[in-house]
Amino acid sequence: MAGEYLRALISATSKDEAERILRTLLEKKLVSGGFIFGGDSRHWWKGKIDEEPYYNISAFAVERNKDKIIKTVEELSKDEVPLVLFFKIDYGNKSFLEWIEKNSG
Repeated sequence: MAGEYLRALISATSKDEAERILRTLLEKKLVSGGFIFGGDSRHWWKGKIDEEPYYNISAFAVERNKDKIIKTVEELSKDEVPLVLFFKIDYGNKSFLEWIEKNSG
């Protein structure tokens, strides 16, 4: 197993946008796979609490793709400040980590 493995958390303003972002990241081989889930969001925006539905992508990637993932999401997102976070996977089953490595360019 070659590098550091990550879980990416990415926001999207709609289901269509989330699907487009995930599909593009997969086609560019920047992530090995991911899940899309939606729900209500409440957050501070421009001095007031904003409430609206949001979608999140939970995807799996390798460290070397972080900057390309951020750039791709910023290009595709309608959000002024899209959320793109990475969490290091400290430990996992070997076969899953190998799958991430094999399918993340």
